[in-house]
Formats: sequence, C-alpha cells, structure tokens
Amino acid sequence: MIIRQLKQDQYECLQHSLTKTAHAGPLDASCTVDMTVNGVEYAVKLQPEKHCKMAVLQVLRIGRGETGPHFELITKGALLSSFLELLIYQGASR
Repeated sequence: MIIRQLKQDQYECLQHSLTKTAHAGPLDASCTVDMTVNGVEYAVKLQPEKHCKMAVLQVLRIGRGETGPHFELITKGALLSSFLELLIYQGASR
C-alpha cells in the first residue's frame, strides 16, 4: 500500500474523476478503477483518505489468454506509485 499526500486541486480532480470511472461495492471504503496501459488491463484499488491523501492498496493485472483469464497481484511500492501518478495525470487532464 502506498499513501500519497496530494495538493488540494489534485485531490479534488482525482475525486471527481473517480466518481465517474470507479466502482465500489456496498459499504466498501475503497474503489476500483479499470484501466488499460499498453494494451494490458489493470484493476487499481484506491482508498481516499483524510487531508487530501490517497492510498493505492493494490493493482491486479488481468491477462486474457486462450485458457481463460489469469491474474497477477501487484503490491510493489514503485509500481503502485506509478499507477497513482497515471490516475492523477488523467484526472487533471479531464
């Protein structure tokens, strides 16, 4: 898990973007954003925190093969930070 302090405007843009693109289960504190990077599907699990902080809990890489889908759980800090940066950038550019 990675927690990052965002600027107020970054946090608001990302929150706005998440309301349009993310999905969450009932009573779930986190949400999941589906994204595709270089043709590969990912499910990024985020949790908004107090004081303009955002936590990236995990990322699931989804591979589609002939034998069906296969999944890879990503929990390394550098990769989680990279996915958060992509989401912040995408949220700011909308």
